[in-house]
Amino acid sequence: MAAQVPLIHLITYEEERIIRDISEIEGMQDMGIVSWDIADGFKIHRESAEPFPLRDCTTDTILHHISEKTPRGFVIVLKDFHHCWINRRSYISRKLRNMVPKLRANCQFIIFLTPPLSQEQDLPKELKDDVIVLNVPLPDPDELERLFDEVTIRIDPAKLPKRELKDKLIQAALGLTTTQARLAFCRVWANYECFDERAIDLITWAKKQIIRESGALEFWSAHENESDVGGLNLMKVWLKKREAAFSAEARRVGLPFPRGVALIGIPGTGKSLSAKMLSGLWKLPLLRLDVASLFGSLLGESEQNMRKAIMLAETASPCILWIDELEKAFAGVGAGGLNSGAPTRIFGTFLTWMQEHQSPVFVIATANDVAAIPIEMMSRFDRVFFLDLPNDNERREIFSIHLKNAGIAFPERQFNLNELVEKSKGMVGREIERVVREAQFTAFAENNREIEQADLLAALAETVPISKSHQEAIEILRLWKTEGRAFPASSEE
Repeated sequence: MAAQVPLIHLITYEEERIIRDISEIEGMQDMGIVSWDIADGFKIHRESAEPFPLRDCTTDTILHHISEKTPRGFVIVLKDFHHCWINRRSYISRKLRNMVPKLRANCQFIIFLTPPLSQEQDLPKELKDDVIVLNVPLPDPDELERLFDEVTIRIDPAKLPKRELKDKLIQAALGLTTTQARLAFCRVWANYECFDERAIDLITWAKKQIIRESGALEFWSAHENESDVGGLNLMKVWLKKREAAFSAEARRVGLPFPRGVALIGIPGTGKSLSAKMLSGLWKLPLLRLDVASLFGSLLGESEQNMRKAIMLAETASPCILWIDELEKAFAGVGAGGLNSGAPTRIFGTFLTWMQEHQSPVFVIATANDVAAIPIEMMSRFDRVFFLDLPNDNERREIFSIHLKNAGIAFPERQFNLNELVEKSKGMVGREIERVVREAQFTAFAENNREIEQADLLAALAETVPISKSHQEAIEILRLWKTEGRAFPASSEE
């Protein structure tokens, strides 16, 4: 407002919040505030020294009425006005440009409110220099706490959460709009008539419903934890250090949120499993981004879909955004790529967001074909880990994990794990999982008996490891670690 820009375009769903925030701007307490929409016309939120002249206006007459009848010192909020400039583009853009000097002289402001992700939200090109466009950020913890207090003001204090639980509720609601958060808080009270740990699950459920609106994002319920992933000790230590960055203490000292990690390496070594493990380790939602579903047939639709997916990820934040098979998601784009058009544009949109975003969205990307990954993408990650063939100790852990999943409580007592480790040299975790599964089928086919060592050895003998069947390709991949272009995810034996 102090910049004397009379035309302001705010992209947001939160109309009530914007009008409230305008009324609280320092130095504007004496200004009148009025809103208008095509359905209900004018609504006065605060009068100025001179009353605002009410009149039934249409999209054809509203700007003329504002220009000729509005008293000095008024803010006029026009809701969903993008429909007007789409339908009468030439008149609206010319009229607004003509109004700018008079608006500025009379200390008047017109604020357009447009919902995000509407294809019609783009301003007419003629107005680019006259209108400032701002994306309104989602409410911060202080705003959400104020909203929570408003919602619960009439509730018995004995049924309200203690400070620690209240902080968790506010943290869980981060990423929701004020309307969504209000609805989530009210739903908790309606269901339980109190605020306890169940409230956090219900607020998380509300975020899941928002994610379902997008075909590009999939909400994964990850139940894996650190014990479900064999080996990878160096990567696990690094990830544990980053977990603390999402705490309230980290916010108080100004620690930035970690941006992300790339996991590259041999297929079947646990890259996708690690993404699920991280969600369980950090207790954060896991969102899988399907880049292929972003592409649309209309010009600009693909980039808009990418922006929508990013916005929804930020809505669900703090969260983990998982891009599986990164090399396929952005194949052929970036420096030296031959691709152009929509793939390049959505790649650019994502790169810019990775570089600039301040939201608690941690990106974890997995990839097998290193050569196909755009070089610009790799520099956006905090660290790149290489997942190599599992060593002896890791294969022992992997066997133990999958045998326990098969119902063997103490694998080390029932099986000769040393022999299994020796016979499985060169195998990846996925192949070991298949060996255990094959042994299960064999035992079940023979009167559903228990798995025996011989079943596992027979399955091992029938398995050709990927390290042998694709030896040349595997050796090329392993150069990334041996040449120091990625950090090893595991300690050397």
